[in-house]
Amino acid sequence: MILRERPVPEIIKYNEASLKRTPPLSDYRPKIEESLLKAWAGYHGECKVDRLLSIIDNKEIYIINDLCLKAGSTYIQIDTLILTKYLALILEIKNISGHVEFSQEFGQIQRTLNGEITAFPSPIAQCEKYRIHLINWLKKMKLPEMPIEYLVVFTNSSSLLTASPLDTVVLEKVLRIENLLPKIHHLLKFFDTPHLEDKELKRISKMLLKEHTPFPLKKFQIDFVKGIQCTRCEEFSMIRKQASWFCVKCSSFDKKAHVQAINDYFLLMGPIITNHQAREFLNISSARLAHYLLQSMSLVQFGTGKGTTYSSPE
Repeated sequence: MILRERPVPEIIKYNEASLKRTPPLSDYRPKIEESLLKAWAGYHGECKVDRLLSIIDNKEIYIINDLCLKAGSTYIQIDTLILTKYLALILEIKNISGHVEFSQEFGQIQRTLNGEITAFPSPIAQCEKYRIHLINWLKKMKLPEMPIEYLVVFTNSSSLLTASPLDTVVLEKVLRIENLLPKIHHLLKFFDTPHLEDKELKRISKMLLKEHTPFPLKKFQIDFVKGIQCTRCEEFSMIRKQASWFCVKCSSFDKKAHVQAINDYFLLMGPIITNHQAREFLNISSARLAHYLLQSMSLVQFGTGKGTTYSSPE
């Protein structure tokens, strides 16, 4: 039973909006493009696992995707958490191509692709951190103890995984996606003693969902291009004309072109917008028009008069 579907990551939405509004010659563009490619690759890998887990027909197995929990001054992001009466299983999902070599001695993995070597933090160390946090969280909430296991799942069909035959942790915890369901089945057979009652399992699931806190994005300090982008030619060249938006470049009309611009503002600048901020970002001078546009979008409104602020329903 899937309790939380996997959303499109905010980092993807943010990077796409950033790329649209970053000047063509900006030094930030390569960084944004790289970040966007990595985010899409990670998301596609996670979706592969989601499709695989969706065939599990067991109402006693709860699946929470993309769970982010505050841990002191930092956060832990669990790609997938599987909860049962017998154990909790953390899945760390990796979509990495090339030759991936594990080096537990130094707490990292090494990827070789097209002759270039790149080091990544150890996903096993990440999972151990998540596991410790969940154990402490159960104690803090005075909930029953239960076994907490983890697996690192590689989803890229072109990746080649290697590790020392003496590294039993890697051999036990790391696997390819095609071996995931048999491994879950094996774990459920091995951990056959129930540690939770049905009510306790439901309670823990609800509490974890309530604890979910979106990870704060690290934003670029860029002077973004302002204005309303044409949905046809993608130029920021739309002006108000005949109760609509008119593109002076390609002569197309679009009554709702401002909607994406306001959504871009929420992604790039912050969760709250005022009439003055809307005028600045949309490149319009009329406070009356800005008021009309903001009111037309069914935003959440706070305050009255000049102190009115708006935020996205999301």
